Order: sequence, then structure tokens, then C-alpha cells
Amino acid sequence: MLKILKFQTIPISRTSCIFAKYVHLLANNMYSKQNRLMKKDGLFLIAIALLLTGCSKNKDLYDAGAVAQSNAMKLFGALDPNQDWVMMKSGEVTLTADAPLDDIVTVQILTGSPFFNDDAKVLNEKNVTKGQTVKLTYTAATTATQLMAACISSEGVYYVKAFTPGTSSISFSKAAKARRAKASAAEAPALGSIVLSTPHKSLNAMRAEAGDYCTIAGSNYTEWAGSAWKDELMWEVAPNNAPGGEWIVEKGAIYRNINGFEEGEQETVAKIISDFLVKEGSDPGSINNSKRNNLKLIRQSAYFNLNNNYLYTDGETPVTLIPIQANSTEFKLDNVYYYYFKPDATAGMTSEQEADYIKRLPKFKAIPVMQVQASNSVGKVFRNREYLLPFYGDGTPKEGANTASAIFPKGYKIGFLNMKHEDGKYTIANNKAGCTYGDGRLNFEVNHIRGHFNSAVDKELGGGTVNGMSFTDPRIAVFTANNKTYMCFEDGADCTFCDIIVEVGGGTEQLDETPDPEAAAYTMCFEDRFDAADYDMNDVVLQAIRVNATHIQLSVVALGGIDRVRLLGVDGSYLASNELHRFFGIEAGEQFINTESNKQYLNPVSEVFMVDEGVRIEDFLSHISIQNITTGSTVRLAGKGEPPYAIILPINFRYPLEGMNITKAYSNFLQWAKNMNESKNWYELSNAENVFPDMFTK
Repeated sequence: MLKILKFQTIPISRTSCIFAKYVHLLANNMYSKQNRLMKKDGLFLIAIALLLTGCSKNKDLYDAGAVAQSNAMKLFGALDPNQDWVMMKSGEVTLTADAPLDDIVTVQILTGSPFFNDDAKVLNEKNVTKGQTVKLTYTAATTATQLMAACISSEGVYYVKAFTPGTSSISFSKAAKARRAKASAAEAPALGSIVLSTPHKSLNAMRAEAGDYCTIAGSNYTEWAGSAWKDELMWEVAPNNAPGGEWIVEKGAIYRNINGFEEGEQETVAKIISDFLVKEGSDPGSINNSKRNNLKLIRQSAYFNLNNNYLYTDGETPVTLIPIQANSTEFKLDNVYYYYFKPDATAGMTSEQEADYIKRLPKFKAIPVMQVQASNSVGKVFRNREYLLPFYGDGTPKEGANTASAIFPKGYKIGFLNMKHEDGKYTIANNKAGCTYGDGRLNFEVNHIRGHFNSAVDKELGGGTVNGMSFTDPRIAVFTANNKTYMCFEDGADCTFCDIIVEVGGGTEQLDETPDPEAAAYTMCFEDRFDAADYDMNDVVLQAIRVNATHIQLSVVALGGIDRVRLLGVDGSYLASNELHRFFGIEAGEQFINTESNKQYLNPVSEVFMVDEGVRIEDFLSHISIQNITTGSTVRLAGKGEPPYAIILPINFRYPLEGMNITKAYSNFLQWAKNMNESKNWYELSNAENVFPDMFTK
């Protein structure tokens, strides 16, 4: 499951360390998919060697001396005397592989939820069998307040659990047993019939009638004119219905009260949602953030790619919806509706004909969102009501009594929309009023409404968002996480898709998502001279990636100095066998390597080292230093209060461009250097134009 990135081919070698013995190279077939050690890539060949087994962290940190102190003082001023330059914390956790999956072949520790989250990185992993208990070490950022443990099946399906760093043991069985099952047939009311209120025209129908004759908020309704929308009607359950048992009718929908989340479940669900559907921050690597554009991730969902965001009924349990978040200032305007049809009803139709057929289908109210909560719940999740979606047969419903069932026949397609309007008011005069669908074909017209919905459309199409929607993109997405299906809604003027989150309580078939997170990258940056350091921190840049519990990959990714340099602390290895520039086929001083954005990118040079399971990645890197062959000096990690001529960062660090002082590339670095308790996440907030582009996306 662990994804390793592309690097330049290197010769196979052996290596040794203090107290270490040479070992034979491990065969490439150790890295088979079955053993899940790592994914092979034709661009490089892995050399396996012994390093640091039994080696302790090097305590002999350098004394930079008066010259180094003076140089740093000119650039930074007085440093925090207690600054230890530590940006990582390590831990060990015992994991029991008992998640509710058919089988379990791997357990992992991740930085976050892996579902549609490119920022989630694997800190460590181990092959297991279901029910097995193992120990895993991890090294995370000091700022990390939550991590994720995961069990993975042989099919690549994940089941995760959030935990706080420092937690000693994790089991998935308690959450799995406590998780409320899908509503059973026995829990459903025996409906028989349901009385429906007088239907009202949809906003689409009203705009279709207006056609060319109505101009509101700068947009006329030519897109609706003559369309099938004119026949769309919205239906609600009449208030005098008594479904029976614990089920209640309110605001045109049927629901029952439920008891929220089980112990430990809420934290994990909140983490899954917040990591996937980030509300703020268009670029997490920029200090100038705005609303986050999640459209690219939405398009990766299996439901979008396979089913156009439709669900298929299972014919066994009631179809229910459970709202769990309404992170929108306009949630009181939102009303979720559903519709359904047999797949063979549209057999042989063109896409346009099928869309017209769907436009004419009756739409039934599922959730009046304003009834679920009293105020906008920013970032919070809740679980207090479960809404029932009755099946009214295939005919046209009628005002009054209709035959109804709490369970759909198997194989029906169910689609969803959000009808956004003021309570009890159906008017097209408000440009925030409109119907938005999970089937993107049905959003063509509403995405033309200026002043609101059109703001989410791509700027090249006349909208207001860079890399925004096409006119036929979905405004509802469906995804699966932890054996649950969720819907996420975009109700307005951006592409966050986290305005409403709804759990599908049951009644539909599930499509499993199979995340493929990358290994976490740790970066070690060096200045190669004490007397003339420009503090662009790119004279030597190393990357370390934990391949699995017993292997660490080390790469030389950038050389921004002209002096001859070599690695120390990896004695006997391939990477210690030569002056570093020569690995790239050049001599020191001929050119900078991967520190100038307008120059050709050279693939990193890599080697994989075998270590004991208990060796943490920070220990591995802390042992490494560089020797400046030109000057004869050695640069190691700084001691407390010393100038930082070498630092280790817990991310794939976008180091400064050539000659760019780190304080210009990362505005908060200086604040942290002067006070170690402030701006601890300085390395996450770059001035994008002053840093080297992400090396691993080249």
C-alpha cells in the first residue's frame, strides 16, 4: 500500500556503520506486491544494506565557533538560547489488526486520513495477518495533534482510527462492534401508504417558464427556456401522516431520533471529513489562503467515476440518510431531495435524452437541513436524526394517499439534489435560490446564474474560480470511508464541497475506495560553510523515506553549493563512496543541482538501508553530517542555541531557491528561531515564489 516515489537508478551496493557487519543484498523479490514491502518503479533499482543497526544518536554536535555565530547573528539577530531546532517527535504504538475488513494484510501509521487526502503520508507500516498485534514506531511533526492508525485489506480497502500522539495501544474492534449497523427491515415502519401534500414547482420549472422574459440579478433564463425542467415537481409528506413506531413527520420528511456516535467514533469521522474536505486554504503551502478548492479530489471518487454519483438500492434494508455536518452560513436554505428510477428505464437513450427523463421525474423531500441544527456548526460533526426515504412505486405520485414502502426493490438508481430557498418561499428573484444535483448534467442551467452559483465555475468559462467547475460538474459527491457511504454537498459559490455532509444509513450498495498514500518524506538541509553562509539552506538537501518497518530510503535531491562535499555517518554505503556532485555526472562548481527553478531538474540519487525496527527516522538522520572537502570542515546538527547550519524537517520541504535567504522563503522562520514556542509550523507556510517547486511532482 505504501507508495514510493521516483528516483534515479543507482548501482547495487553494501554498506556498514559503527558496530555493523556487512550483509548480503536482499533480492528484489522481497519487494513483491504480496509482501507489500514497497512498490517497484522502473526508474530506479534498490540497494539493500545494513546501516545504524545498534548505532546510537550522535551526541557530538558541532561547535560552529565564533565565525559561525557572527555570521548567523548578522542574518538573524539573537536566537532563542533554548532553541533546539527540533521539529519532530517520535512514539511507539501497539496495534491490533482487528478492523471489520474481510482480511487484513497491512497496518500503518499515517499523518492523517488517507481518503482523498494527498497530504496524508505513511509514517510506518508492517505486514500482518488479521487479529495480529504488532508494535510500530513513528516520527511525526511536533505540531501534530492527531494521527491515524489503519488496517488495510488485500484489496487495498482502508479502515482507520484517529489517535493522539503518545497513545500506547490501539484496537479497532471496539469501534467496529459499537458502530451502529444499517437500519434493519424490522426497524422500518410498515407504511402501506403515505399522504403527499400538494406538489409545488421546482425552481428549475419556474425558471423554465420565465424563459427569455425574466431577467434577475443580471442573468436571463435562456438556458432553461423550452427545457424538460418545466415539468419538474417537488413532493413532500403531508403533516398528518403517522408512520408508526419512533418515526416522525416534520417539514415534509420522515425521521427518527438516534443516539449520536458511539464511543471513539466521532473523533475519527471528524478527522476523515476535515482532512478530505478542507474548508479554508486554496493552497496549503501558501501564506495567503482563501477558500479551499476540493473539486479535483471530488472527481476522484469511485461513485463519480463509475456511477455518476448515483446509489443503487440493495433491496434488503431501508434507504436512510443521517446528516452529520452543516458547515455553511446558508444551511437554513438547504433542503435535500431524492429521486429514483430503474436503470433499464433509460436503456438506449442518449445522454441528453436520459437527462431530460430525469428532469421530469418526481422529486421527494428527504432532509430539511434547518431542522437538524440551530446554528452553523463550523468543523463539528453530529449524528442525531435519521431520515427515511420511502419508495412510492414507478408511477406518477398524486396529492393524497399513495402506496408506499420503507424498502426499495433491489437495483434502483437513487439520485440527490439540494433545493436551496428560503423556508416556505419558492421564488426565483433571489439568485441564491436554485437546485443543485449530484448528476452534473443537471447543473448546466443553475451554474449560469450570475452572482452566486456561477462564482464556482471556472474563470475560463466566465465564472469566478480558478480551476473551477465546468457547467456540468456535480455539486454533490459520494464517497466511502470506514465501511460507510457519505454524500458531500456544495450549495453555493465555491468548490469546497463541505457545506453539508450526510451519512447514508443503509439501503444501498457500497463502492469501496482504495487510497494509495505516499510514504512520509523527511528533509535534511545543510549550509556547507560557516563563514559565508547565505542561509538558503540548500547547499546539500537530503530526503529520507521509511519504506517499511526495517528499511529507510535516503536520497540526495539538491546541491546548491560550489564546494566539494561528501556524506558522513553512512560509512561504507554507495552514497558515502564519492563526492556528491559526481553522482549527478558533474564536478563541484560546474552548476547548481535542483536549486534554480528555470534549470533542468535532475533525478535524485537514492539508496535504501536496512535498519532495526526500533530505529526511528530522526535517529537515522541525526547520525548524518556532511564534510566540506574544500574547506575541511564538518557540518552537523546544531546544539541548543547554536546557529542552524543543518536542520531536519518532518515533511517534503520546499527548500528556498538558490541565494534566497530562508527568512524570505518562510516569513515565520525568524519568529520561531527567536522564540521556539511560536510559529512552530513555519515550514508549512511558504512564500511560493521563493521556494523550489515540489521535487516529487516533477
